[in-house]
Amino acid sequence: MLSSIFIYLLLPAVFSQSAKTGETVRALATAELVGSIKGTLILKERDSDLLIEGQLENVPFGKHAIHVHEFGATGNKCLDAGGHYNPTGQDHGGPGDLDRHVGDWGNFDVDSDPYSLRFTDHVAKLDGVHSIIGRTIVIHEGIDDLGRGGNPASRANGNAGARLACGMCLNFHQLIFFLKICGL
Repeated sequence: MLSSIFIYLLLPAVFSQSAKTGETVRALATAELVGSIKGTLILKERDSDLLIEGQLENVPFGKHAIHVHEFGATGNKCLDAGGHYNPTGQDHGGPGDLDRHVGDWGNFDVDSDPYSLRFTDHVAKLDGVHSIIGRTIVIHEGIDDLGRGGNPASRANGNAGARLACGMCLNFHQLIFFLKICGL
């Protein structure tokens, strides 16, 4: 029921807000988080970047890594999402690095509950050959060292630690189909 309300009220509001600001939204996706953190991420691909935003609840205070992982699965406490999505075979890095994974989004610093997450990325896309649609966004317990930790794990995953929450990135049409097959 709540998901149906989301579809019919929130998504049209997202498009309406985009029209008011004059930005061109080329694609739209959502990721409903499961795990200890609750919330929904909204992803808007614009002409020059990808905007990621959401209202999160129950996030421990402090810095947390956020990445796109390879598989579209959230089971087994988010371990089924696999490793970082890395279609170009790069080392792990930070959001501003040239050498990085598609979904190396760095860290965010939580100072309130609920927490309003909002950032942009210039590499990840919702369409094209390296699209993140159908992949899983993971919020980690620890801080991403941005590939500068001096060990093999740092170059693979930033030593970000355990997975607190994750959500599969679904485009608008996939979300409607998913709700229909779930009977919502």
